[in-house]
Amino acid sequence: MAEDRDVNVARDKLWNLVEKFHATILVTRGQDGRLSGRPMTPLVRRNDGVIYVLAEQATEGVRAIEHDPTALLTFADGKRYVSISVRATISKDRRLIEDLWNPGAQAFWPQGPSQPDICALVLQPLIGEYWDGDNSISAVVQMLVANVTGKQPDLGDHGEVRL
Repeated sequence: MAEDRDVNVARDKLWNLVEKFHATILVTRGQDGRLSGRPMTPLVRRNDGVIYVLAEQATEGVRAIEHDPTALLTFADGKRYVSISVRATISKDRRLIEDLWNPGAQAFWPQGPSQPDICALVLQPLIGEYWDGDNSISAVVQMLVANVTGKQPDLGDHGEVRL
């Protein structure tokens, strides 16, 4: 029972952190085997257990997902870090795209959500990991103390959870 509670706490913590980020790096593997990352705007739908991003169909990232649907999302702000392994699919569902549409998307695609080359990447989280620590000054002090005392520094809360 306590283990289930711990898993739920870690899952909630991960989703809470992800909802605070306005940008992510989506890392995919291309046909040549090379890993490549690109900044994207995550559209988090916690109740659905899914993260979406809007993209153009003719991009390297979308082609990479067509080749290999395994991808990685990374988030960082200097004191909080999250990585989530995802299974990605490509949706051309116009209703979904319209539902996800927002002012940021409008800035990239001024013709609106009916533009035919826009798709939604549906990112189904598999495993997530987070590090939630103090500010960087505190982390530096922790590392200095660790060097003097020989004890491992406490850099904050860390968790890993299957989603």
